[in-house]
Amino acid sequence: MGGHALLIPLPYQGHINPMMQLAWKLVSDGFLVTFLNTDFNHNRIMQAKSRNWDGIRMISIPDGLPPDDKRTNIPNLMEALDNSMAPSVIMRLIDVINEREEEHKVTGIIIDVIICSGLKAVADFYQIPLFAFHTSLVANCAIRYFIPKLLSLGILGHDGAPKEEKKITYIPSMPPLRSGDLPWLFGGGEKMFKRCIRMGESLKQIKGVLANSFYELDGPVVEELSREVEVYPIGPLIPCEFLEGDKRSTSKAPPSFWADDVECLEWLDKQSTQSVIYVSFGSVAVWSQIQVEEFAAGLEATQRPFLWVVRSDLMEGSKPTFPQGFMERVRERSCIVSWAPQLQVLSHPSIACFVTHCGWNSVQESITMGVPMLCSPYFVDQFLNRTYIVDVWKIGLPLESNKDGIIEKGEIARAVDRLLVGEDGAEISKHATKLMRTSRDTVKEGGSSFNNYSIFLHQMKKQLVD
Repeated sequence: MGGHALLIPLPYQGHINPMMQLAWKLVSDGFLVTFLNTDFNHNRIMQAKSRNWDGIRMISIPDGLPPDDKRTNIPNLMEALDNSMAPSVIMRLIDVINEREEEHKVTGIIIDVIICSGLKAVADFYQIPLFAFHTSLVANCAIRYFIPKLLSLGILGHDGAPKEEKKITYIPSMPPLRSGDLPWLFGGGEKMFKRCIRMGESLKQIKGVLANSFYELDGPVVEELSREVEVYPIGPLIPCEFLEGDKRSTSKAPPSFWADDVECLEWLDKQSTQSVIYVSFGSVAVWSQIQVEEFAAGLEATQRPFLWVVRSDLMEGSKPTFPQGFMERVRERSCIVSWAPQLQVLSHPSIACFVTHCGWNSVQESITMGVPMLCSPYFVDQFLNRTYIVDVWKIGLPLESNKDGIIEKGEIARAVDRLLVGEDGAEISKHATKLMRTSRDTVKEGGSSFNNYSIFLHQMKKQLVD
């Protein structure tokens, strides 16, 4: 037995998915894994009946919010988690696990970086290693970590707002960012800003930070942050069957809060190679009815086949409706579903491009499958991800909104045409193919992520023989 790891993700699908991939890797390396969800998410995952957990012990605790709360208010959920996942609660949980598993007591903790504050004392009490898990690009961790430096330089105000409204280089190893794209300005404001500061303080005390990324994506940032804290990019955390072999297998595909509509794969089988526009905006984004109508009109105007994921809760308080006659006009070249098995979709040969909110799991899956992107970020780190996609890696184009924040139908049609027909698209496709190969090489023996994972695994097992 390689030890017993307790994994604690932030209770959002975009954070649960990559940590589950890490759990499966640990199981394959001989670890017993206990995976802690909130009751709310645990029930959703189990009801979706999406996966076989292959020996991972799924447990849950309350998150402190009422049962009818939709968990879309991030500051409210974060405040509730401060109590429901407080160090004292985690200690009681470990005691219960250790009593039940007397021969296989918890030997290590891996917790989402956003909620790692205070866990160092817990790890010290049990004399076990503690790692923070960062689910996104290392640059997103770095810009939060270096907040004190940005404050001391007078670049930020004490509420986290930038002093100047312009594009600026915040950290030397990062590309210039628009002042309005800083991650804490979305979904939390000053409260999230202060939480980011506490996160940085906590990272200075723990064993290291695991990142679901790979060195070749933002190596200069990895180097800069590594001078302060141990950083181990170990991604992409994607099931190996999607990198080689059976791409239709779902045994290790990410857990889902919704039941996958697998019939869309049969529809994709009937489409021409690299012909389909895939549209999905993740599990959290909320749209207005106007945006739904503009996107529908834009997709119709492309005259191309499209697969569009339209969640039942895409709009707050009501179901989205399409323009009159839309479904009839696009029936022969469209597939609209409430949720799709994204890895299977992106790995399908008929996919031409991905219209995305730039959530990190989606971005990394798209990179690994070599699919160019059209970018429309929604909140938090997604704006920084867009900067890297468009300006650094050059594997996608932005979708620009109007003065009211709406992406108009004409912008959608023009961007699709530019990506799939124009000279820009040819260059973007070349960059996407090259980065796809790099992403796959990095997890092979001798690759940067393979080596980093081996170092981390040694740290996790070291105390078992000390």
